[in-house]
Amino acid sequence: MQKTKDTRPEFLLIGTFHYIPDSLSCNWSDAYRKLLQYKPDQIAVEEVMPTDEASLIQNYTKNYRAVWDSLILVWVGKHINPADSIRHYTTLLSVKENPKHRLQLWKYYHLGLDMGNRNFQNYLIAQNSRQYESLIDTTKGWDKYFWTRYKRMIEDKKDSEFFKLIYPLAIKSGITYLYPTDDRITFPIQSEAYSKFAEELEGTAAMKKLENFWAEYKKAETAQLRQCNAMLAINSKEWVAKTDYGQAHILDDTHNKHYKAYADVWYQRNLSIANRIIAAARQSKAKKMAVFYGNMHIFPVKKYLEEKGYKVKLLEDI
Repeated sequence: MQKTKDTRPEFLLIGTFHYIPDSLSCNWSDAYRKLLQYKPDQIAVEEVMPTDEASLIQNYTKNYRAVWDSLILVWVGKHINPADSIRHYTTLLSVKENPKHRLQLWKYYHLGLDMGNRNFQNYLIAQNSRQYESLIDTTKGWDKYFWTRYKRMIEDKKDSEFFKLIYPLAIKSGITYLYPTDDRITFPIQSEAYSKFAEELEGTAAMKKLENFWAEYKKAETAQLRQCNAMLAINSKEWVAKTDYGQAHILDDTHNKHYKAYADVWYQRNLSIANRIIAAARQSKAKKMAVFYGNMHIFPVKKYLEEKGYKVKLLEDI
């Protein structure tokens, strides 16, 4: 009997630093080379989906919706669905690059709370910033709002995985949309559980063990950074497993209920992230999706994707 061809997508998980100083930017190079070699057709990122109200509350407080509705009225003059305008300007830009349309797309990604893709527009604008200067009145209104956030984002992100890996890879791969897949709903519960077990175990040998682990971990990271090998090192199977041990298992033998609650909610978050990555791959019809997250997430997300039958690679597999 002929085997049915497996049409499920493959995932490449990339654990990242959120910041590497420019003096150590050599650490991005080998990872970027491997990413180009992999040739993904879609990208998922550690950003919040615009439809995820519970996570957005963690970013913008409970009254964020009223604030954004009023912003729409100020910028547009009437209530609209930003998604309609996003589709409109995305379609126009797919035919021909136009700075005016790019600025409008930035505006509607912002109004639509798709901040990951708003920031991608910032990067694209920065590649040809002179084209935009005559279009922006930086002294008033929406233009001033845009210009302030544009400059801040460029400064904040210039040494991040987004500027060094994700955005350049997207452009090189012809990818125009980055799929947000993060889940931040659990932040308050996880923070509370951490505080409780840290308080109960304060001054104990167990907490000293935890502190020593992360001190040694940081020292090992720093050594790899100095050797320009950090991105490859933290994406090895051995390193990923060590990270998971320190993140969610190192205090298992204390049988502390709050530590267990902390670890449980951590894995709950990563299971949700894995499900969102799968949904993004289905929506985008991805065959090979590159997924970028802080390296703490890689072990559990990989585990959950593999349990669901998906093929998952790390950078050391490329």
